[in-house]
Amino acid sequence: MILDKNIYVFKIIWSKNYLGLAVDKKLPNNHTLPVTTFFFWPRENGWQLLKEELSYKPWMSKDDSIDILNGYTEIINYWLLNVNEIEGITKLIRDSSKLKFELVAKF
Repeated sequence: MILDKNIYVFKIIWSKNYLGLAVDKKLPNNHTLPVTTFFFWPRENGWQLLKEELSYKPWMSKDDSIDILNGYTEIINYWLLNVNEIEGITKLIRDSSKLKFELVAKF
């Protein structure tokens, strides 16, 4: 199960010095509800903090938690390879079919 329903949305702050990521849950009325705070990589071990925060969500399935952690890893790896490209995150949003993103800020 790879977030194929786009139930979760990654909120992204893209910078050449750091990457901020948070996760929201998409509601039926097309609004979103925050699930996590922002984690700023590489300033903190966001993956570990995200894993811990998701473990405190008893309503979230283990499969969804794994998909979110995998998505987080994918975004970090993409940022590492494309941080200096002009298109940056725009290309990731355009090319991704399995994850839903919302660019909150770009510096």
